[in-house]
Amino acid sequence: MDLSQHLLLFLLGLGFFWAVFLLLYREWGLKRYGLSLEGGMLLWRTGRGLRFIDRAAREHKSGWTGFGEVALWAGLLLMFFVLFNLLLNAYFILRRPELSVAGARFVLPGVIPGLTVYWWLISVAVLLLVHEVSHGLLMRAQGIPTRSMGLLLFVAIPGAFVEPDERRLNASPLRRRLRVFAAGPFANVLVGLLVFFLLFLLLSPRPGVRVWGVRENGPCENLELGTLLLSLNGRPLRTWEDYAREVENLRPGENVVLETERGTFLVTADNRDNRGSLGIWPVSSPARSELLRPLSVLGLMVNELLGRPHLPPYALLHRYFYTSAVPWPLVDLLKWIFVLNLGIGMFNLLPLVPLDGGYMFRGLLELGMSRKRARQLSNSFSLFLLFILLLNLFPSLL
Repeated sequence: MDLSQHLLLFLLGLGFFWAVFLLLYREWGLKRYGLSLEGGMLLWRTGRGLRFIDRAAREHKSGWTGFGEVALWAGLLLMFFVLFNLLLNAYFILRRPELSVAGARFVLPGVIPGLTVYWWLISVAVLLLVHEVSHGLLMRAQGIPTRSMGLLLFVAIPGAFVEPDERRLNASPLRRRLRVFAAGPFANVLVGLLVFFLLFLLLSPRPGVRVWGVRENGPCENLELGTLLLSLNGRPLRTWEDYAREVENLRPGENVVLETERGTFLVTADNRDNRGSLGIWPVSSPARSELLRPLSVLGLMVNELLGRPHLPPYALLHRYFYTSAVPWPLVDLLKWIFVLNLGIGMFNLLPLVPLDGGYMFRGLLELGMSRKRARQLSNSFSLFLLFILLLNLFPSLL
């Protein structure tokens, strides 16, 4: 089933859900169960879980306050890192589109390759639980009351919330408010990294070079995806870089001997931009040491969202690259928990209201101006950043 079919099924299911809900909401009076429609959103409020948050925050008050302090400083660093990359990618989209990728995407089944409805629901549930409980724990650890907690749905975008006493939150010292805002996205980033390290332990790199894709009507169009490439003109192929070096000076019409696990073939290079080409997209597993680099983790996350090995380490958490100590469906689930928590956690730190990063940015502005002026300036910057975000979204819509 291709992406368009997955997306169609998802949209049909979503439309059916909303039609049934609106009918039941009107006929059965679902408000008495804590359900409400506000501002085009479906909200479910409950007091369940607040006792657990109160008890956990009370018993480990200093620990949660320390966590909030670390989240604040780490969140500020990540905020500027994400903002810088979003602005840089917007520049590339406008000036050098060949170097750009989609800096933002709708993370929905049928839009992201390989993301099924089941993995999406479970991963989003984990993300929301971690995010909102962290907000709640920081509020209660710092003496800020909470009124309720619950779930929301805006069309197809799910969410969760811990509803604070807004008056008490706004009256709190700036540092306390910043800790509350930073706690949720930082907790998501931590969970994403912890799941990544779990995957790192469960997966073992597969040796050799494999076929990720072949060009239609190219010299090797009959090669099966995943085929192991052993040598080219007698020279062993251990990494995709080996393959790239061997074909770098290939001339159109030149014959080469390609040895694979499925046999040896005499292949004639065709003409591609006045250079010889075999029409193969090769992939290979990166070394474990390379995978543990911070930028490699981010590159791996972006590759998963794009559905192809586009950025260093030019890999995916895919069967072509790794063998697993656990059933592969569990790897898929853990992969999406890693990707969504890390990606959405970092995205939520953008200085864009109503994201947590937007309120953190507004709080920073209060250090040098009045609250009213800080609100006006953060709202204006949010409009500018919304334009940059839409610009980053544009390549994914093509």
